[in-house]
Amino acid sequence: VIAVVGGGDAAVEEGMFLTKFGSRVYLIHRRSELRAQKIIQERAFGNPKLEIVWDSVIESINGDTKVRSLSLRNVKTGQKSNLDIGAIFIFVGFVPNSGFIKESLSRDKGGYIITNDRMETSIKGIFACGDVRSQLVRQITNAVGDGTTAAVAAEKYIEELDDK
Repeated sequence: VIAVVGGGDAAVEEGMFLTKFGSRVYLIHRRSELRAQKIIQERAFGNPKLEIVWDSVIESINGDTKVRSLSLRNVKTGQKSNLDIGAIFIFVGFVPNSGFIKESLSRDKGGYIITNDRMETSIKGIFACGDVRSQLVRQITNAVGDGTTAAVAAEKYIEELDDK
């Protein structure tokens, strides 16, 4: 039994994906409606292995060496409950971990760094890849590909500097 926390596109899509691996997936959302796109919501509502726990927040994740249960609180009624689970995935938004970069790089409205297909940023010689980069999907496979591209592009950039 798996729990997924969130109500946006990523949470709902991952929740549906995880139904392939779990006997049941609980999507825990603090509101009474999802923020995911309507077409994604419709697919989720039609998935018999996915159950949405509305208006609820997690008070604690319980277990010893592994996750065993969640303590939940309904935000409207205050009622508390426990949910036995074996895994939890949290999808309550992304914040790019790029605060260490002080330069004024071009960023999208979410704060993610904008790059071209060579992972070059708006400042010559600075490359970005993975989850700090503005892109549609944030998964390890993307980060690995981005990293490879950035490494090759950075090497070529350095070689060009040496030639000057």
